[in-house]
Amino acid sequence: MAVSRIGGDEWDQIPDDELEESITERLWGLREMFPDVLRYKLESSVDWSMWAAKHTFSFVKSALWIVSSSMMILVLPYVIEKERSEYEKSQVAQQRQMLLGPSAAVSAAKQ
Repeated sequence: MAVSRIGGDEWDQIPDDELEESITERLWGLREMFPDVLRYKLESSVDWSMWAAKHTFSFVKSALWIVSSSMMILVLPYVIEKERSEYEKSQVAQQRQMLLGPSAAVSAAKQ
């Protein structure tokens, strides 16, 4: 069966299970249902949405980098120093307990 010889009425004669049409061809055929103005507006809104999504992702990525690097520079030294200070206090309390007994460690913890 030659495809080039089939006319408009002859397409109706072919059973549906013998028609081979891809999804892209079906979607391309559906576009004829809508007016050009509507298709143009839909295309431009999809293009704008894609542009906005790309730029939003880029902005969020940059902002996340700035915030995380700032936290590493500003907050991390404070946290490390606080941990070191608590460790030193616990070492002093442990030394007092070993040298002076448990009552000295309890009184040092209250201070």
